Amino acid sequence: MADVSASDIVNAALGFQGTQYTWGGASPQTGFDCSGLVQYVYGQAGINLPRTTYNQINVGAAVGIQQLQPGDLVFFDTDPSKKGPDHVGIYIGQGKFIAAPRPGEGVKISSLTDSYYQNRFYGARRIPGVLGSNPSQDFQTATTSAFAPTTTPPDKETLASNYGMSYAFFQSAPPELKSLFQEAVKNTWTPDVFTAHLKQTKWWAANSGTMRQAAVLKSEDPATYQAQIAAAQSAAGAEAVKQGAILSTAQLNKLATNIVTYGWNNEQVANFLGQYVDFNDKHVIGGQAGQIYNQLRQYAYQQGVQLSDNTIKTYAQYVVRGLSDMNGIMNQIQGTAAGKYPAFAQQIQAGATVKDMTAPYEQIMAKELNIDPQSIDPSNKLIQQAINQRDAKGQPAPAMSLTDFQNLVRNQSDWGKTQAAINTTGQVARQVLQNLGVTSG
Repeated sequence: MADVSASDIVNAALGFQGTQYTWGGASPQTGFDCSGLVQYVYGQAGINLPRTTYNQINVGAAVGIQQLQPGDLVFFDTDPSKKGPDHVGIYIGQGKFIAAPRPGEGVKISSLTDSYYQNRFYGARRIPGVLGSNPSQDFQTATTSAFAPTTTPPDKETLASNYGMSYAFFQSAPPELKSLFQEAVKNTWTPDVFTAHLKQTKWWAANSGTMRQAAVLKSEDPATYQAQIAAAQSAAGAEAVKQGAILSTAQLNKLATNIVTYGWNNEQVANFLGQYVDFNDKHVIGGQAGQIYNQLRQYAYQQGVQLSDNTIKTYAQYVVRGLSDMNGIMNQIQGTAAGKYPAFAQQIQAGATVKDMTAPYEQIMAKELNIDPQSIDPSNKLIQQAINQRDAKGQPAPAMSLTDFQNLVRNQSDWGKTQAAINTTGQVARQVLQNLGVTSG
């Protein structure tokens, strides 16, 4: 994009004087509202700007009132009920600007020293690609009000800008900073002197660099600050879904504010989100936490360790928050299993699961009782009886033999009703008859 002369911008805007105000208007044919005029004029010069005042203030660099030059945008807050600027014009020099003011009026030139605009001035932005003249005398020679004094020392807005902050920030700053700024204005401190004193304040010591920057931005450029909060909310909401966290609006706002204010990194965001990992209305945990939950639940089942849903959820929260890892929790479950099944402790510690070692018992039980093997798990009372044997002194003993276990199953009342029992009983009866010589088999 080629640079554009500020005079071309100004002359183009002046050519629309008298064009009627139209809400939402953005062309000479429809009429203009304030931001529509700005967008159209700059667009004709090859510079694309956002459509609304609220977004236009985020373009370019902030400039102080004393540094205005033709082609800069000037912003005003005319509606106290809403935060941020709601009116914009194009500075044309000599303390004046052109804008589409309100319904019933055409595009016209107004003065920044008019009390209405003076009291509602919000800020100014210099648009990249616009070449202007030296503004050193432009505004000062055109104005004589307290809004822009013509004599030294520099005005408060200029000093605040020199200190790397805005006058709006100091107006809403803690009393400690207000007093410091007043002293700086009184003595016309240089930026280095002011910074040296600023670093001695409690405010400086209590706030990190990111926090200080956020506080300044919130005061001097609330539109950009709110845009950053909105972007953080969007990113945080997506990350919450990814992690399986369920956040209320208030919790999401708190997270977004912490990201912008404290500069939270991914680990800090994950730690916050992990606190809100929970079941949804279908008793399901989503995202990464849900995958962790299912994996731990399956591993506990395979190790014959019974854990409540809330216990497994808590483990998943720990992993998401970075307070533990999967290996650590699985080792804990493994240790529980080794203590619960001492006959298999050595194999469990070597990496086998209780499910692996109870599989032969489960197959016998399924066959004898004519049931699905998948319906049997290590917590079954017969399986527990077989693998948790005790000797006469109550000490752990080797697991029951498969033959003994088969007999144990056949001693259950349910076994007599099965086809296997009927077949076995018939075989025994035939054998008895054979032994008596009643039948030849």
